[in-house]
Amino acid sequence: MMRSTLVLRRVASAIAPKQSLLRATSLAAPLSAHHSALTSATITNPRSFATAANNLGSILQREINEEDEAAAEFDGQMPPDLAELHSDISAKWTILEGISGIGSGGETGSGATVRLFRKSPGSNGAKIGVVFHCQDTEEDIPFDEEEFLSGQEDDSEEEPSQAVRFGVTVSKAGKTVVLQCRCGGDGAISVESANVRDGESEGVLTALAGGENLNAALYQGPEFTELAEDLQESFQEYVVKECGIDEDVAAFISMYADYREQVEYVTW
Repeated sequence: MMRSTLVLRRVASAIAPKQSLLRATSLAAPLSAHHSALTSATITNPRSFATAANNLGSILQREINEEDEAAAEFDGQMPPDLAELHSDISAKWTILEGISGIGSGGETGSGATVRLFRKSPGSNGAKIGVVFHCQDTEEDIPFDEEEFLSGQEDDSEEEPSQAVRFGVTVSKAGKTVVLQCRCGGDGAISVESANVRDGESEGVLTALAGGENLNAALYQGPEFTELAEDLQESFQEYVVKECGIDEDVAAFISMYADYREQVEYVTW
């Protein structure tokens, strides 16, 4: 993943040696013999500070150069595959970056959370929404039964793909069903929990984006894996067929989370 040239420059600037400050430190007289001994034992020669800062600065400059080269590939725009998928998804979903009332346009970190609202209603006029955070990811390492039984680990150096967690809301008549889901690196969608909240989609999505805050004290629904298998499968089918979270939407969530994480890192 590309990393920010801007943040590296900020760090390089922050750690650059300040000659006047170092000079003042080296010339400061001890207040007492005890203070003198303590000072000589704990303050390093200013030249060593400068050397450490210069070494770090040269490594940061190397990273900045690499980021400049990587960023030039797409000229600061979305990768073509993601741009095309974004256009396709936008035909059926309204895509919004940020959360109403949290931050403002352009504020650092304000676009880390992404919301989608389906343009066509669900059954009986239900409003359907999706929310995900660009950093709510984890390594997607599938369980290999043969590897587990053999006691041998895969020594492959291939970087594991990332799974993204996201929430789906279905709102109607002042009540909202919340389905916490996961999109694997292979695009497979799984439902991890299901509960009901008061309120419409917008308010519930905001609560989800904030970790539910006070709502976290409410009943979170049963342990999903303890539900009857056919009930778990029905929820799964409902998310895909009724809510419209198909392969394209799953791919968009995964790719856009990665893209937004990079954009937010650059801003940071």
